Amino acid sequence: MEAHKSFERFEQGHEIAGGGGGQLESHHGRNAAMVVGVMAAFLAIAVFLSNEAVKEVITAETHRADASARLESDRVKIDVANGDSVLLRTLAAGNLQQRRAALLADRHEARVAHELRPEDARLNAEIADHQHEADHANTQHVDYELAAVGLQVGIVLASVSIIARRRWLLGAGGAVATAGVLLLLAGLLA
Repeated sequence: MEAHKSFERFEQGHEIAGGGGGQLESHHGRNAAMVVGVMAAFLAIAVFLSNEAVKEVITAETHRADASARLESDRVKIDVANGDSVLLRTLAAGNLQQRRAALLADRHEARVAHELRPEDARLNAEIADHQHEADHANTQHVDYELAAVGLQVGIVLASVSIIARRRWLLGAGGAVATAGVLLLLAGLLA
């Protein structure tokens, strides 16, 4: 029985030293710890998605650069084919060999019209698509990074509320973390 009374006195002394509050304070600490845990889970998701968005930006930029190189190569082929056609037409002024040169010039022009120019248009569209993908992933990355910052600030404020025993800090941390979660959702829905 004496041990029980000693324990009660210890708890009362702890409450007085800690600013009173008793059962209410222990609930605050437990609730704040749960909130911090939830915020940390959202933070982990935000950081993961941010890293994935960076990978998407890099991949899209790599694909865009590849398509740009192929486009430049096709443009060189078009210029060479046009030069060949001009040269062959210049040579095609009369005899049989010259007529054959004119026929080759026509084939070069047909190849440019049927193969290279449509490929040129397709590559331009591909470059635009990759640029759009990179821009989209970059926007998501910024949203996820800002979400991570909001969640980190929320975790700090909620943790300090446990130590300082101030409920308003927990509320402020929750508000900042909520803004972070909204940014996380904005990135997901973008």
